[in-house]
Amino acid sequence: MTGINRVALAKAVEALQGMAYEHRLHILILLRAGEATPTELAVAVPAHSTAVSHHLRHLIHAGLVRRRREGRQVFYSLPDEATGRLVDDVLRYAAE
Repeated sequence: MTGINRVALAKAVEALQGMAYEHRLHILILLRAGEATPTELAVAVPAHSTAVSHHLRHLIHAGLVRRRREGRQVFYSLPDEATGRLVDDVLRYAAE
């Protein structure tokens, strides 16, 4: 294999590491349906809200989630359709 783009390779590794926990992948699956608050995610995962906040920080750092503030409320969502397709592909891979 020639011409490996080191930046793209590092970004791919960071994304895969970000998804490599059950709760984080579950959060990404939930966000595939639309934005949500940490409280909504904590109920759906289910996990303690501090654990969800911890996972969201990792997902943001990996570029897999974005944050939007509206007053005192914070909403999380997937940053783009490519991230949604990545989640779908991982689930499809796991189902085979």
